[in-house]
Amino acid sequence: MYLAKTIDKISYRPGSWEGARIGVFRDEEQIGEYERNYEMLYNTFVPFSLHGNDFALYSPNYTATRIMELPSCKDIGGEEPSPSGFCPVDYFVPAYIEQEWTGTSSYGPEKTKVQRVNKPVEKDLTERTEDFRRINPSNGEEIFISDRYRPLTPLMFYPFGFIAGCYWGDDSSWKVQYLDLSEAEKGILKRDERFGYIELPRGVELKDAIDLYVYGRDENDYSNYIRINIVQRYDLRTGEIPDPWD
Repeated sequence: MYLAKTIDKISYRPGSWEGARIGVFRDEEQIGEYERNYEMLYNTFVPFSLHGNDFALYSPNYTATRIMELPSCKDIGGEEPSPSGFCPVDYFVPAYIEQEWTGTSSYGPEKTKVQRVNKPVEKDLTERTEDFRRINPSNGEEIFISDRYRPLTPLMFYPFGFIAGCYWGDDSSWKVQYLDLSEAEKGILKRDERFGYIELPRGVELKDAIDLYVYGRDENDYSNYIRINIVQRYDLRTGEIPDPWD
């Protein structure tokens, strides 16, 4: 529903970087704008919802991440600009739905279960049926299978996200960090390096690098696991991992 795009360039002074006027749109209608002091927008406007209210992660200053209230486009808090700040280029706030699956076949009783679908795609947001026909290799009989999927919830967002970017002087690659968004309604976000110093592969968007394959499905410890596609260096002579700052 919400997106941002550059609507004009801003010239500050000769020899300096240019900035940009960024328009905020809802269903193709502009509802606000903000100034960003760096000409490249990257993927630094990402909307999400929390407790029925809409917000966006955004970066009016290239050294800080802020929170915007939507649809008012009001800045409600976040990081302060700093020469040593983390410069964002990509945000990702994962979403999910609860879905009912019903399976029927010509060789067994109907089965139904409720399952969580992380990072749902468009087809997951509407009810659909997928029919298949298979041949039983043991006897050659044709088997009919029908899977029906029905969303039980609207699109919902986890109270956390991820950020890719760099510190000033370390811009040869994008590093991935964690964002705690549980208090976003208060204008509070917390960023940390809980994964250590990890690099996003070149040409890979942050949302595609984060895999929530089993996250949130039940109460077991493994339901807290995620997978992150990263770049890892090795010393071929020893197999050791060199210091990232070498």
